[in-house]
Amino acid sequence: MFKFKKKNIPFLILSICIGLILGFCIGTIIKRYHTHREISRLKAAYKVLNTVNTYFVPGKNATLTSGPVEERGLYKVELTLDSVTQAFYLTKDGEILILPEGMVHIAKLKNAVKQQQPVKNEGISKSDKPVVELFVMSLCPYGSRAEKEIAPLITSFGNKVDFKIKFIVSNEGKSLKDFSSLHGIDEVEEDARQAAILKYYPDKFSAYIDKINEKSCVLSCGAIKLKDYWKVVAANLNMDIKKIENFAYGREGVALLKENGADAQKYNAFASPTLVINGAKSEAIYKGKKAVEEAVCSAFIKAPDMCRKEQSGS
Repeated sequence: MFKFKKKNIPFLILSICIGLILGFCIGTIIKRYHTHREISRLKAAYKVLNTVNTYFVPGKNATLTSGPVEERGLYKVELTLDSVTQAFYLTKDGEILILPEGMVHIAKLKNAVKQQQPVKNEGISKSDKPVVELFVMSLCPYGSRAEKEIAPLITSFGNKVDFKIKFIVSNEGKSLKDFSSLHGIDEVEEDARQAAILKYYPDKFSAYIDKINEKSCVLSCGAIKLKDYWKVVAANLNMDIKKIENFAYGREGVALLKENGADAQKYNAFASPTLVINGAKSEAIYKGKKAVEEAVCSAFIKAPDMCRKEQSGS
């Protein structure tokens, strides 16, 4: 199992969510990126295994199952994690890794991770009712984990805290297809659906996230498509699918995501997750539930009883 220093956690959280670009067929990839330089099969196997383990399933160890073999002008490598086997493709020059849900330029991914700065604690001001904002990318595993962990905690504060989950997107038009996100249009649409669920079914949000996460990792998505699977999850939780779609894909969903994207820009919230308390970013989100609770408690002018009990250790 890989171990990372705490100071590198923001890099890791961001790196797992960088670089997927949807919409390229294999033929286009070969034509655009293939060069005359070819790496050996041994190097190809190592490169695929190392890239997936480092950036997409950190803390776990996928193992090489078979390959590389040549297929359609690419190297095909099969990896296994938690008894699930998944095929990955690499251009023969070793530059482009093709994942189940898209593709990534390996050198650009590494460079982007190196250039990112970790989120630093900023002075959290105090208020009567702290505003707590969690910025995430819905298809980022660390963002999903943060959603799952922080929602019940914030609920315990009741109406003493103004809590919102917001999504990291950019907007260039008037419909969802005009938005962009690091995991493509699938992530934009899931952002909008989660926003609808938060609006109409907040008490079922954590259960929804749990079920979506079961099928969302790089090595276990298989043939299940998110656009179909979310409906199964929602139906099993007795949600009105049409109601969610009308909000998510309509004017309300577009307006909300546009506002979320503007807020993310305002705070420079580009790492998933990023926690903002009373307008100041906090590293607490990377340090566990207790750290988040302490950070929120520090934002009250007059802390509620639950904070005082926690501080006294009772």
